[in-house]
Amino acid sequence: MSSVPPITVFFDGYCPVCRREVANYRRLAPQAAIVWRDLAGGGDVLANEAFDLAAALTLLHVRDGDGRLWRGLDAHLCLWAALPGWRLLVAPIRRLSWLRRGLEASYLLFTRYRPGLRRRQREQAHD
Repeated sequence: MSSVPPITVFFDGYCPVCRREVANYRRLAPQAAIVWRDLAGGGDVLANEAFDLAAALTLLHVRDGDGRLWRGLDAHLCLWAALPGWRLLVAPIRRLSWLRRGLEASYLLFTRYRPGLRRRQREQAHD
């Protein structure tokens, strides 16, 4: 068993893009390395967290093994650092400011359109 504490990823299971991305990560991730918390069931998974459901549905949130909370692109980098193959991307993204800015802008653009994807998926799930 690994002595590295797991990270916790809070994701939106109603978002089809997010769900697909998490499914891919789960296939790559060592089972003990990541705890997955699906927010689709509501805010109960956030009972002991310092952020609410609205914030968690706006940006990806990841709590690392040391208890630090990461949001947005930084949350992705924390997650990728735990994934075989993906961890190679983390250092260049952190080091190259132009790349980081481009990825942050792309992610923020996606977050503007994501609520519509979530809403449609949720409506289909309740039909």
